[in-house]
Amino acid sequence: MNIFKQLYRSLYSPKDIASYRFQGIGKTILYVFLLVLVSILPAAYNLAILSNKAIDESIAAVESELPAFSIEDGVLVSDSQEPVTVRKEHLTFIMDSSGSVSLSELSGQKDAVAFLEDEFALVIAGQVQSYPYSMIDGLEADNEEIANYLETLDSLKGIILSVFILILYLFSAGMTFIKVSIFALIALLFANALHRKLPYRQAWRITAHSITLSTIFFTIMEMLNTFVPASFFLDWIVTSIVLYLTIKEIPKKKTA
Repeated sequence: MNIFKQLYRSLYSPKDIASYRFQGIGKTILYVFLLVLVSILPAAYNLAILSNKAIDESIAAVESELPAFSIEDGVLVSDSQEPVTVRKEHLTFIMDSSGSVSLSELSGQKDAVAFLEDEFALVIAGQVQSYPYSMIDGLEADNEEIANYLETLDSLKGIILSVFILILYLFSAGMTFIKVSIFALIALLFANALHRKLPYRQAWRITAHSITLSTIFFTIMEMLNTFVPASFFLDWIVTSIVLYLTIKEIPKKKTA
């Protein structure tokens, strides 16, 4: 049976999952990689859309919507005496050469870019990261130069995006393999309680397929931009239930 059929049947059939305990470890590892690939598709798509829009919005804001400014000797210089805020569809841009805006105030933004008096700040999902202008020796830049830099970044976004998605995939794969290894230990406890003979290598194989239902469910929820409360615990509960039902399908130990 090919891994796509296995993925489909792993959504609903503990009996089929139990039969996969005898398949080769290489095929099981390949199955995990396929599952990880499916699971990151929404994140990869959103990252691609956001990076496209974010760079375009940044160029437009710096070129024509923010007041003229420059960075000289590690300080933002502008004729504007008050903070300026430009709200776009995906990002909010803030420029403040007066020192009025603090980093703590930026945490109220969801996604934002801020040029502050002596530092640059990036806000992603409410998390603020700041970088002093002085960290780059001899930094001298104005609207035009920053816009040119962003246009260069725009021309390289395909390469940069590919690298980010690859990192995301490898990180997700690593976390999934750890998750499967942990649940395989739980599978041994279930097998012992149910009086089933199940070596760890077989437990690992069926666990790799038992995470399918929860993985696909959360992937669909992410595609629909739907928040799932207590998702971590729900994931563990669903996986544990599927794993338990799968082990019940394994024949009991023969008694002498």
